[in-house]
Amino acid sequence: MAGQQIIKYTVEHYRKEGISEEAFEKWIKEYHIPRSVPLMKKHGIIKYAVHTRLPDVCAAFQTDLEKVRPTWEVSKADFVLEYWLPDMGCLKNLIADPEWNESAVKGQDDWLDMSKSTIHIGYDTTYLEDGNILNVK
Repeated sequence: MAGQQIIKYTVEHYRKEGISEEAFEKWIKEYHIPRSVPLMKKHGIIKYAVHTRLPDVCAAFQTDLEKVRPTWEVSKADFVLEYWLPDMGCLKNLIADPEWNESAVKGQDDWLDMSKSTIHIGYDTTYLEDGNILNVK
């Protein structure tokens, strides 16, 4: 896989109205992740991470942000699911797997407001890591 550009696929998810942050986080960590990660591995996804929103930090930063970028908004997504994969076939095979639908994402409509979810597909280029400047000419 050396030299191959890895695709990063991210999904922003929002809690369904009436679901607490604590209950939502528990559902993600105790239900969804244990059922989904083995299937991701089975279908060739090479990395998976969950970006968890910090509501208090986001709210405080939004106030600061409005002073310098008044048209920008800090995302209110509760979680961003981040997948790294060698090609989109891995994802297509994952979501077509009956076990994915019967187990990993079963009941998600009870927890997620799917009407707000957004997807990003691209790749990462690292320019600063561990204090080292990278990929800058």
